[in-house]
Amino acid sequence: MLAGDYTIAAEENLTNSIVVNGNIAPIRSVSITTPLQSEVERLAVQPGDRVAKDQFLVQMNTDALQRQLAKQEKQQASAQAEAMQGVEQAKSQLNAYDQAMANGSNPAVAQAQAQVDQAQAALDAALAAQGGPRMIASPKIAAHVQKMAGDLSSRLPGGSGHGIRTAPPAAPAAPGAVPGGGQGAAPMLSVEQARAALQESQAALEAAKAQAGQERQQLQAQVDSAWRAAENASATDDDGTLQLQVQEATINAPMAGVVTNVDVQVGDIPQGRVLGIADDSRLLIRASVREADVPAIKQDNRVEFTSTATGKKKFTGRVTRVSPVGSTGASAGSGAEAAAAMSAGGSGGGSSVTFPVEIEVTGDKEGLLLGGSVRAEIITEEAKNSINIPRDAVYDENKILVLATENPGDTSGVVEERTVKTGAKNDVDVAVTGGELKPGDIVINWPENFKDKVGSTVKVNDENFDPEQVKDAKDKKPTGSAAPTTPATSSAAPKSSAPAEKEG
Repeated sequence: MLAGDYTIAAEENLTNSIVVNGNIAPIRSVSITTPLQSEVERLAVQPGDRVAKDQFLVQMNTDALQRQLAKQEKQQASAQAEAMQGVEQAKSQLNAYDQAMANGSNPAVAQAQAQVDQAQAALDAALAAQGGPRMIASPKIAAHVQKMAGDLSSRLPGGSGHGIRTAPPAAPAAPGAVPGGGQGAAPMLSVEQARAALQESQAALEAAKAQAGQERQQLQAQVDSAWRAAENASATDDDGTLQLQVQEATINAPMAGVVTNVDVQVGDIPQGRVLGIADDSRLLIRASVREADVPAIKQDNRVEFTSTATGKKKFTGRVTRVSPVGSTGASAGSGAEAAAAMSAGGSGGGSSVTFPVEIEVTGDKEGLLLGGSVRAEIITEEAKNSINIPRDAVYDENKILVLATENPGDTSGVVEERTVKTGAKNDVDVAVTGGELKPGDIVINWPENFKDKVGSTVKVNDENFDPEQVKDAKDKKPTGSAAPTTPATSSAAPKSSAPAEKEG
């Protein structure tokens, strides 16, 4: 048995991985823009500066805004004064109306009340005259009541419609009694006529009061409308917009991080974007993998990587996302381009398809630069402290050949067939998770060449055979790890005709 025909079984870590190239990116970034068309008056940062949340960044010139705001405030004050004058006028009219109602000087109500008073006096006189003729003492009242009675006579039972019904001839007056005296005495009303006249005057009074109430409601509505106009004058949309623009002229950092770009200089009028800030409290690696490798990559897969800036220093990470949308071409393109290519059919004329992968950096970040390039190894399969043997040493799925020796230092032994249970594997090695294999056993790499020697004694003819290596394996001393990788940008390496060397 020559060198390359055997492997000393030992416990070591077996990993299968995919290598990708990518770049360091922040966990999030913001692009600060401004709608203001005014000059940059002051600029406090430059690319690479670290900033805290709410830290001052940029000041825009606000002279034009301030002049416009002052003019608007003046116009607003004038409008408010005019509106308040309208309120005072409306309130004054309402107060005067209320006062007239309170002291009885409202013309319509006062006139109606006077008619009620006169009708009441006529009724009182008619009632007092029952049992004998009597005239109304006041000619003015008598004339008014006579008019009212005349208006009512046509509506009363037996009315003739030709004026007042006079009372029947009175009995001769007592000697010396001349009530009302001689000619010009007012005609006498009956109680029925006087009562009807009173009811009509009372109805007229109620109507006058109702009309007065409606007039007051109209005056109150004018007051309310004047107040609304005053409120609108004190809260205009334009004023709020200008105030906001003045505030936006001072730009502060929306979050802590590092300034990634500054797109303006003092004196410039920004055309939208002003600067960018990246939150580097957490870092990501953005990379792409081949379509064939996507099924092997899972969220939370462990990642080891190095960066160009830090040399051989190893960092760790974990897969956080594998995009389901691929891109064609070397540049990987955008998701929209990939979707367009797929909808058109095919993969873009034979171009390779890649899928974006996002990896979050875990642990140490010292020395990593935003935008820096990295070489990352995504661990897709891992078996820790397993007995690893070459994949070619396994045949019929679970059979191996072992050179069984009596002592660890022996260079000859009997070829035996053993049954094993395998687990994780990569392109070169496979992990043995159970069965008839122990650390320190000498495994035959090419069983097809030794199947006919099962039960026979075979000698190891390798001048570099080291019995101490067998002893160390039996003592379970670590020998390194078997970790071949699959580059994400090329096909997997073909299997070697001899066992791959283990990394030391």
